[in-house]
Amino acid sequence: MRTRVHIIFLAVATLAAVACRQGRPMPAMPYYEFKPVDAHAWRCTDTLRFRPDTATLPRKAALSISLRLGQQFAYRDLWLVCEQRSDSLMRPRRDTLHFILADARGRWQTTGVVLHEAQLGVRNVSLRNGESPEFLVYHIMREQQIQGVFEVGLKIE
Repeated sequence: MRTRVHIIFLAVATLAAVACRQGRPMPAMPYYEFKPVDAHAWRCTDTLRFRPDTATLPRKAALSISLRLGQQFAYRDLWLVCEQRSDSLMRPRRDTLHFILADARGRWQTTGVVLHEAQLGVRNVSLRNGESPEFLVYHIMREQQIQGVFEVGLKIE
């Protein structure tokens, strides 16, 4: 009985909130999604694909990439490419990103202790209403396989 009262109260509160908006547009919501990398190694042929819903995003927004790394990551830095594809672009727009993750002595320059996190701003993006852009992220390191990268995140806000 108590649960039913809570559900009814929540439904009434939601309807009241919607009625009070009086046709005003919803505020833009940020997009933030992480994609897992292969547990064994991130191969140079592995591409992570992100497809944000533009209906909830602002028309002009900041794009950034995040990394989650483990102790087995054996490099001082990491080179990535973030590629944007959409119907309005004649050709894909590519950005090369250089993450510096450790200093010259090998000390992490990231947040976290066991799981290290780093974020790097890419650029501002313009998104058209109804467009469905796709963002691709892949590494361009000399090594064919990189170990220690657990997840890559894409943020648009």
